[in-house]
Amino acid sequence: MKQTKFILPAVVLSAASFAFGDYVSTIWSMDVDAYQVQIPELPWCNWKNEDGSTACVNPNLSGQWYAYTGDTEDGQTISFEPITKNDDGTYKLIMTDEDGDIIPNGNLEYGGLHVTMSAAGGSSSTPAIAGLGFDWHKDKSAMDISSHPGYCISYQWNGTQPLQMELSWDEEVNGYDTWYALLPTTSGMTTLNVVWSYFKQDGWDKNKKPITVAKEKSVGLKIRLKNHSPKEAYGTFTLVDLGWIHKDPMVKTVAKTNSAKATLTNRTLSFSGIRGDSRVEIMNLQGQVMLKGTTAAAMDLSRLDAGVYMVRIAGSMNLAQKILLK
Repeated sequence: MKQTKFILPAVVLSAASFAFGDYVSTIWSMDVDAYQVQIPELPWCNWKNEDGSTACVNPNLSGQWYAYTGDTEDGQTISFEPITKNDDGTYKLIMTDEDGDIIPNGNLEYGGLHVTMSAAGGSSSTPAIAGLGFDWHKDKSAMDISSHPGYCISYQWNGTQPLQMELSWDEEVNGYDTWYALLPTTSGMTTLNVVWSYFKQDGWDKNKKPITVAKEKSVGLKIRLKNHSPKEAYGTFTLVDLGWIHKDPMVKTVAKTNSAKATLTNRTLSFSGIRGDSRVEIMNLQGQVMLKGTTAAAMDLSRLDAGVYMVRIAGSMNLAQKILLK
């Protein structure tokens, strides 16, 4: 199926109200001026810029997040909200200005990438598709991800039907009957382990390829609203974090709950769900510890510059969480 992409301008996500703990390693980039993925085969933040500073991705190689649609030649209608347009008329999400500052009331809201999607006018053979995705590399070269047991995703979706997490590959070579897993609607923020055994194909392609090809020849990942009905399907999606599963959840699809939570209110960081006194470190993107404290009292972050930081808690409860100071 032919698809149209809209490249997202740059910036990374912010705080989650939960922790992945030992279950995943994040593949979000922590680089605030490049809305890219963290290629997991590289050590975190080992790329050196020309000025000697450290970045979490190689900007010359790493792919970017984009919004995309399926075919619209058969009357399908697609929308994203909020949205704006490039000079050539193509869509782009509202992310940051030329200085890299987050644009208010745009798509970086509620601790993540936040967008309302709509797809209508589909049929059994020509579905309407709206979605978000990324490529591992700018040149769309493939990467073997088969050593991982699957993805872990933290998201919220209030849509009229489930979303699909699609394993991207070279469709010209491997066909359009791609492998996907369902992401159900949620009543709030949800963290799911999505192991490879949950993925399936529709099965209409006579030359369909096994999931081993999708894993060994992975080009990226897509999260799509795919509607086979002429009636409109819609909902609001917030993507907070995405990573690799470190441990197979065996039966349960929901990652082990961690009650520890750090909540940022303006420039004050408070803690809940933590028994006893635990150590807290606030680190910048270069791994430098900017502030230290304990969970016994709220922390004043007013001295820190605006940007993305990592909160690390160690003690009776462990937590690793990104926060965004404005």
